[in-house]
Amino acid sequence: MKKIILSLILLTIALVSPAFASEAGDMEILGKVGYTLDTNVKLFYKGGDLGSTKKNFTVGADFYFYVNSQVAMGFGVNNIFDSTSEYGAEDEYGFTNVYLSVRPKMDIDSDIIESFYFIGQAGYGFFRFDNDDSYYDLPAPSTNNGFYWGIGIGVEIVYDFFLEFTHSFNYGSVISEGSTYDVTYSAFSLNVGYKFRFKP
Repeated sequence: MKKIILSLILLTIALVSPAFASEAGDMEILGKVGYTLDTNVKLFYKGGDLGSTKKNFTVGADFYFYVNSQVAMGFGVNNIFDSTSEYGAEDEYGFTNVYLSVRPKMDIDSDIIESFYFIGQAGYGFFRFDNDDSYYDLPAPSTNNGFYWGIGIGVEIVYDFFLEFTHSFNYGSVISEGSTYDVTYSAFSLNVGYKFRFKP
């Protein structure tokens, strides 16, 4: 499924010719909502437990400043709403991330697509975890936050709307009864949103 989606986007790009239009100093705010198409969680407990969580919504916003006509840099925040695990115990995972971001883009000479871009994000994730009391019979654990990073691709379409796919990774740990267990959480998400432009 992922390969098919990426192939369709790349095919669209190949059918149009580029035309660079953004200028250094331009600014943008991107508001977005998303949905997790696929998730993967690894809780390093008794050798490791690997599974997924139920699909859920995300929400976020990015601010970008164009350092030249093709590259924008900035920062953002997103929230992956809490979702229940599907590996047996009904644990809940959620993250709020703050990050620095870079977005190189190529403007497109098309009546529908304005540009094609890549996304790179690196920052810090605030980890939320709620264990399944009926499964573990343990007191409520505490958590440690950790590193966050993500990559993605996107297209800007007419009327300042955009569509993007991101693959993100969160790291943290769960502390229970004096022991610490590392957690790795990844999510492949589809985001849609609207771009607000600002000229200097």
